[in-house]
Amino acid sequence: MKTKTSAEFVPTAMRQVWDWKDAVYRETQHLSTHAALEYILSQGGAMARQLNLRVAVFPDTAPPVAKVAETSSKYTVKRRR
Repeated sequence: MKTKTSAEFVPTAMRQVWDWKDAVYRETQHLSTHAALEYILSQGGAMARQLNLRVAVFPDTAPPVAKVAETSSKYTVKRRR
């Protein structure tokens, strides 16, 4: 009886994903994590625009600090002293 190796069971799509991940690693191994993520996002955005896919647009700058919601005075609990 002929046995099959585990390499024969790997789908083609999975191999393509592995190849893509290896290529991205080789292109970004000299970059910092932040720079590598920016590179990957820019490449993905460029590819999406090339394929005429809808791309979400986010503001370039976020507020430096998130504002905390304040409760108005009519909802505060008055404590007895």
